[in-house]
Amino acid sequence: MKNIYYFFLLAFLLGSNLFGQNCVSGYVDIKNPKNWEHQVYLSQLHPKENSNTFYDTQIASSPIAADGHFTFDQNLFTTKEHIYKLHIKPLSPKEKDTLSKKVKNFELFILSKNDTIHFDKSEQLFAKHTSNNKANHEWQKLKNFEARYENLTSDFDPKKYLLETKGYVKDSLQILLVKLIGIKRLDDQGLLEKDAQANPAYYLSLINELKSSDLDPSTYVYLENKLQTITQETTNKKYTISLWGNAFAIFIICILLLVIIKFLKNQKKQKPIPLSKQEKVIKNLIISGKSNKEIANELFISLSTVKTHISNIYSKLNISSRQDLLLKK
Repeated sequence: MKNIYYFFLLAFLLGSNLFGQNCVSGYVDIKNPKNWEHQVYLSQLHPKENSNTFYDTQIASSPIAADGHFTFDQNLFTTKEHIYKLHIKPLSPKEKDTLSKKVKNFELFILSKNDTIHFDKSEQLFAKHTSNNKANHEWQKLKNFEARYENLTSDFDPKKYLLETKGYVKDSLQILLVKLIGIKRLDDQGLLEKDAQANPAYYLSLINELKSSDLDPSTYVYLENKLQTITQETTNKKYTISLWGNAFAIFIICILLLVIIKFLKNQKKQKPIPLSKQEKVIKNLIISGKSNKEIANELFISLSTVKTHISNIYSKLNISSRQDLLLKK
C-alpha cells in the first residue's frame, strides 16, 4: 500500500513538472487538414528600426497530434515579456493568400517563461485561450475595445475615435507594452502626430516612464524618434511663423515710417516758414530786377549779408534760383 502511495506521488510530481515546462499548449482544429501543414509554428515579433511595423523570427515548431494537441517548452521563452505569434502554414504557397483571406491562421499574444497560455478547442483557429499573463489579458481587453472600429464606414469620426482611444490607452491600460500597442494603433490611423502635438507633456512623461522600465529599448525607440521628429517639426513651424511674423511687423513699420515721412513733408509744404521783414524787402527788390550789389547799396548792408538773406529766402520758399522766385511771385 505504501509503495502505491509513493508511485502516485511520483507520478503526480513528474506530471506537474512536465506540465510546468510547457509555456504554450492547446489544441488546433483544422477543418481541411489536406490544405495545411500539420505543424504549429512559434515566432517572436520584433519592431523594425524607425518604423511602427514588426517582423517575426521563427523560434520553433510543434507537431499537431491526432487530437489537435500541441505544446511549446518554457525554455523557448525569456523572463522578459515579448510579443509572440502562433500560426499554421498552408501546404501550397499558391493557396497562401486565398486561405489567409478566408481563415485567420495565427494569433498574437504576450508571454514570458514564467507564464502559461492554453488554447481551447474552437471552431476558429486559436480563437479561445486562457493565460495567466497580465499583459496579455490587458491586450485582449484592448482588442475587444478596438473591435468596434474594425469596419470603418464613411461616417467614421476621427475626432471621436481619437478621444476615445487616447482616453482608453491613457486611463485604462496600465502595462507599458500594451500601451505601446495601443499607441501604434493610433499611428496606424494617422492620429498619433496630431495627438502628440496637442498633448506633448503626456508623451514626454510616457517616454521617461518607458526609459525607466525594464522593457527592451527596441520596443519603444520608434515612438521616441517619432516624438522627436514631431517636436522638431512643431519647433520649426513655430520658428517659421515667428520669422514671417517678424517680417510682416518690419514691413508694417516701414510702411508707417514712409507715411510719417510723407506726412511731415506735406506739413512742411503746407505751412511754409514766413519771411522776415528784411527778407520780404530783399525779395521785392529781386523781383524788381535789382542785382545783389544794388540791393546791398540800397539797404546799406554788405554783399555777403545780402547773399545770406537770399539763401534763407530760397530755403523758406522751397526754390533754388531767381527764376523760380520770379515765377513764384
